[in-house]
Amino acid sequence: MAGRTRCRLSGTLAAVTLAAFVGGVAGASVGGAGQPGVFALLGGAPKIFSQLWTEHGQGLTVTLKIRQYQIHGKTPILSYDVDMQKLMHLIVVRDDFATFAHIHPAFDAATGTFSEPFTEEPSHRYYVYADTTPHGIGQQVFRFTLESDGPPASLRASLAISPASTTVGPYTVTLARTTLAASHPQTLDVSILENGKPASDLRTYLGAAAHAVFINTATLAYVHVHPMVSGATMTTGMGGPAGPRMQMRLPGLPAGMYKLWLQFRGAGNQVYTAPFTLLSR
Repeated sequence: MAGRTRCRLSGTLAAVTLAAFVGGVAGASVGGAGQPGVFALLGGAPKIFSQLWTEHGQGLTVTLKIRQYQIHGKTPILSYDVDMQKLMHLIVVRDDFATFAHIHPAFDAATGTFSEPFTEEPSHRYYVYADTTPHGIGQQVFRFTLESDGPPASLRASLAISPASTTVGPYTVTLARTTLAASHPQTLDVSILENGKPASDLRTYLGAAAHAVFINTATLAYVHVHPMVSGATMTTGMGGPAGPRMQMRLPGLPAGMYKLWLQFRGAGNQVYTAPFTLLSR
């Protein structure tokens, strides 16, 4: 989607949930019927049925399995459109928002099953967001919960607004502000420095200058936007130059605390993740 920032927003902001179809969300099961996903795309409606189950490996390693069906829940979907170079973007966040993973599961086109190994940490639950574009249907986003093996170590995260700058690897990433005006669309500027100078070795990551995921720490509302190089249209190529100054266009975020992870590609083709905590009020 050249020329503008694409936004994904999910969580309890969505008025419609897939749970209405299946009678609520259960914990992820092993080898059973699995967990139905909660539809979570702002402004959309569930046009498919999504289900997650896990297969245990050694220790706390599990394989996440996601299969999606036509809305009646019987016919597996086998064809997906590529979005930002991938068939599925899977975001996995620990319950205290201290860890973040943006991964891309393998896809078995014969069964319509996405598979991804994941190693949990003891006494933590995880929130899993599956974002796909089934062919002919359009974008669909579902949220799942991986329950902890024991009593959760953190049922409620206590977070404070972070400084506007953070260091990740050789880079210093700075936001124009960490307090946002609630419920108003706005643009947030980002700059990335290396050794005190504008970074000159940034390259596109998954077809964009960067990827930014926001999660409301109370409601689990989820936003995924693609920052653009300041003064340029959205980059859709692979490996092209990006940054060091970017802008991300945000939808109106309801009041609350948000965890942000900004991902970009730097030296050595490495992907860096810069975490922030922002307040919308």
